[in-house]
Amino acid sequence: MTALRPITIRRMVAPSLYVQGKGAIYHLGQKAFPYGDKAYVVGGSTALSVAGDRVRKSLLSNGIEVVGWNDTVKECTNSAIDRLTEEGRRARPHFVIGVGGGRAVDTAKAVAWKLKLPSVTVGTQCATNADASAESVVYTEDHRFLEAITLPRNPVLVIEDTDIIFRAPPKYMVWGMGDALSTRFEAEAYVRAREKRKDAEVPPSTALALAKGCYASLMEHGPRALADIKNGSHSSDVDDVIEAVKLSSAMAFENTGCALAHALHNGLTRTGQVRGEHGELVAYGTIVQMVYERRPREEVQQVFEWCENLGLPTSIKAFGEITKAALRAAAEHAAEKDLNSRNMPDKMRPSEVLGAVERVEKRSF
Repeated sequence: MTALRPITIRRMVAPSLYVQGKGAIYHLGQKAFPYGDKAYVVGGSTALSVAGDRVRKSLLSNGIEVVGWNDTVKECTNSAIDRLTEEGRRARPHFVIGVGGGRAVDTAKAVAWKLKLPSVTVGTQCATNADASAESVVYTEDHRFLEAITLPRNPVLVIEDTDIIFRAPPKYMVWGMGDALSTRFEAEAYVRAREKRKDAEVPPSTALALAKGCYASLMEHGPRALADIKNGSHSSDVDDVIEAVKLSSAMAFENTGCALAHALHNGLTRTGQVRGEHGELVAYGTIVQMVYERRPREEVQQVFEWCENLGLPTSIKAFGEITKAALRAAAEHAAEKDLNSRNMPDKMRPSEVLGAVERVEKRSF
């Protein structure tokens, strides 16, 4: 009798609906109505000052009552999540809408999870790929990484109004591209880790294709998109980069996993000595991961020059005066303690991570 081969499970998660384009925010009410007629809107003060009137108008014109409105989100912390969850319980909404950047939408998604309600996200800038994901990254009040919460479902609706995002300061798109840059390299590491260890579900080939497509789009369209935004031109390059960051990157990382680039980010933020945005740290971490993996010099050089062209950091010195002890602690966390370290094919050693950092600083690719 022939033994049955074990079935390899492939799994893909995604938002129920993604809508991108100029004026997409006016589709919010119509597309959200199937989930109920009572909305709890959560965001930061800047995001809701920019998009709030349009959010409210779209909801009300489609018969959706705004039963809660909170514009106080400054950081995705456990205390903010708990406070807004309690406020949400009193409001008794049918769904939660997160409006803004990563901190706002991650907070809103976590609040929806605690309330056992669907979440809807409305992006107002391009610094994050959080909008479409089923994950909330939680920090301390002073922005030190704590944990990433895996949520049971993605947002049921993601709205990306490119007219709003285009008008945000250009630096947000730079940070978003820096974060999305890691997607291909971390996805490839994740696939090799799963093939070697056979300890988790194998990602679908679609996810890896999205990761590679995201990278190709960033390389081709990124510099032109940034130049166009600075010149006030809403071009197709801008829209392509928004899609790469908001959709391709989000779905690729969520259906594969993060690896050394994000593990190093988490280690560095825990030191309390770095000054830099998430996308800046992840872009730098991506270069470190590429050097750690001993990828071809030409490939590392291409990414290095792309980062410099966009104004993304390519040296640890860009993040402030970091002591050797703090850098060593960051490497130890990245190699031994961070959950993302499990997504590298082989067990990492802190000394090897530090060695990659040193090679990046010396440009010894």
